[in-house]
Amino acid sequence: MFTSSKKKTPFRWVNCLNGQKGSADSLPARFPLPSANPALGISAAEAGLLLEATSAAPVLVNGTLLRPKTTITETSTVQLEDGLFVISGNEDDPFDSVQTGSWVLFDATTGDLLGELPPQQLLEYAANLGRATDTLACTPAGLEVGFKLSQIASLLTVREEVEAKPVAPSALTAEQNKGAHLCPVCWTRFDAGDALSVAIHEDLRGDPILGADARLRFQPTRFNDQGLALDPMGLACTDLACPHCRRQLPPGYMDMPHRILSVIGAPSAGKSYYLAVLTHVLQDRLPGDFGLAFKDGDPSGNMLLNQMRNTLFSAATPEDALLGKTALEGATYEKLPRLGRMVSLPRPFIYSLARPSASRDETSIVLYDNAGEHFEPGIDIHDSPGAMHVANSAGLLFLFDPTANARFKAKLIGVDDPQLAIKGRIDQQDSILSEMESRIKRVLGLAANERIATPLAFVVGKCDTWQFLLSSPLEPVLSAGKLNLEAVRRNSDRVRTVLVSLCPGLVATAESLASEICYFAVTSFGHQPTVLAAGPNKGRIAPDPQRLAPAHVEEPVYWLLHRSSPELIPSR
Repeated sequence: MFTSSKKKTPFRWVNCLNGQKGSADSLPARFPLPSANPALGISAAEAGLLLEATSAAPVLVNGTLLRPKTTITETSTVQLEDGLFVISGNEDDPFDSVQTGSWVLFDATTGDLLGELPPQQLLEYAANLGRATDTLACTPAGLEVGFKLSQIASLLTVREEVEAKPVAPSALTAEQNKGAHLCPVCWTRFDAGDALSVAIHEDLRGDPILGADARLRFQPTRFNDQGLALDPMGLACTDLACPHCRRQLPPGYMDMPHRILSVIGAPSAGKSYYLAVLTHVLQDRLPGDFGLAFKDGDPSGNMLLNQMRNTLFSAATPEDALLGKTALEGATYEKLPRLGRMVSLPRPFIYSLARPSASRDETSIVLYDNAGEHFEPGIDIHDSPGAMHVANSAGLLFLFDPTANARFKAKLIGVDDPQLAIKGRIDQQDSILSEMESRIKRVLGLAANERIATPLAFVVGKCDTWQFLLSSPLEPVLSAGKLNLEAVRRNSDRVRTVLVSLCPGLVATAESLASEICYFAVTSFGHQPTVLAAGPNKGRIAPDPQRLAPAHVEEPVYWLLHRSSPELIPSR
């Protein structure tokens, strides 16, 4: 009896864009072959091949995002950020009949053949048929498996013009996290040339990473006379997206400097109310205080915060003024890819500051309404990186809730505030502050004994309840259109004295975190809220919109903006 000595080939592959074919000599192997940055690891499975992602770049296997591994038992498609491949573990499938210069277009549902033509003509042909790209599939002639046309549209466009203009990859890996611009959503860096364009044509709805409802993101290779990118169907595109998370960027985002202000606090500390009141007060006060216009820099992205503000200041009753809790997966969060993972990220609220008399002299400020749970110990910063913006901030605001602190509450006996009567609240504000310190230092690579350079505003809220504990009343901090830093310092000393007497450990933690810290007393409501007596929210606490009188809420922001942009907020 004789047996063949021919060595079995573990798998074969074909590059559907250039026709290159190859095979692996052994397993495990890296793919594509050869490549300086392989996107896949391929190893033997009990039946078939095990495909596992080896980089942060997105990989689609048979049209589905690979996260993080899958097993294939049949000939399969593999879509990388800059390549289309078909892989087979069948030794009898050498891809000899594959013709990458001619592609077959067919109905993705029925399999009906619609035409055979060069790949660069597929999109135009689909448009002439009046068919949406997400209803069609295509493949090089000679193959039995295909790609969704909507998912590979940008690669087909690149193929058409690759000789004329080299194209950078459409998604950046973690190692390429550098550049002049910082994404306000995933906090990774990129250069202007790496930004993705967002397709306009309705037939290009469907992004391989963001899903069928999102418009295609692509690296542009064609431009019109005005310099606008043309999508694969030839329409001019004005919208740009981050090359990392693919989230659409606000209009003009890359044309102005940005200042991230991170609001941190425990669950139910009042962050949502504070942000809603803050944006209202800044819009009202900045023109008179510093001659600055506070403008909506991203109307669609800011819609949620604007709705919260309108709910609060347009309400007629406490029931109408109640704002919902910022749940971890709530409306202020969205699922997006970040460095190879789909994670929950908080929506940024972006506003701009401008002097009406100065042309194009604008600075944007970026605010976040984080769920307090994101800062709790035990929440992994990579699986749930929603609080990582604190490491990129121009200023930190730690919102301290005195009504949750036992020693504060002991000093407020006799004060008629329903917040003091809430049962079962666990005061974990010291733990959250310590966790924030740990995260910032991990991201910035600081030693445990180093302090961050980012200024910290320690904001003690609800001062209408406890301000009688201050040694003397707070002073005005504005003088002749400038921020009076001496008055800010004296107010800070007054607040710090109260905190040291009641929460000395918290003060010590805060001052070990930041080299520059200032204490503020604020009230978002200016009055003690009421308990709802009826309705679906019976028993919950809400402000009375007829008595709203916020005080000092803008002062921490004035101080932080002065530290980062003294030309905007001058001092004396």
